[in-house]
Amino acid sequence: MTMHTTTNSQLTVKTTAAPGNVLKRQLDELVAYPKRDFPRTASGIYVKTHHHLVYDMDAPCWVCGIRHSTGGALETHHYRFEWAAQFGLDLGKVEADFPALTDRQKLAEWVDSEGNMLVLCAAHHRGKYTGIHEITYPAWLLQRYEGVQFQFIDQHAVPKAHTELLALGDSHPHGP
Repeated sequence: MTMHTTTNSQLTVKTTAAPGNVLKRQLDELVAYPKRDFPRTASGIYVKTHHHLVYDMDAPCWVCGIRHSTGGALETHHYRFEWAAQFGLDLGKVEADFPALTDRQKLAEWVDSEGNMLVLCAAHHRGKYTGIHEITYPAWLLQRYEGVQFQFIDQHAVPKAHTELLALGDSHPHGP
């Protein structure tokens, strides 16, 4: 495998891609969330869900496979709807895709439940060039499926898993 380095004024990328094939784009988004009159605190459901997934089940990062037990800093990501977004969702549209979510109470409970959580390491959750909150979804998803002959996104700052993923017991093989 031959590594190439591509540099511009703000970014150096080491990749197996031929020089000049690195796509650089800047994510600039504006998203409004409904106003609420109370601070966001972790719900009891979220606390239980996070603890169950990360500590009791020792679930791996959905992207790289590192686990809490192998030194990973694991986090839980609201992967269909963020908590704050639930207050602006059209329940009819939600129910069309999720028939069990027929009212605001059920939606509120589900938002912080295992059905809406994805276990990610800190790098694949919030990392500058690797996190789901920092890069586009199509680019983020490539990290899970890249082969050994090609690296789409530099993983030098990502912890290395001691276990394999996908088809080897991954609890979310179909993922987000």
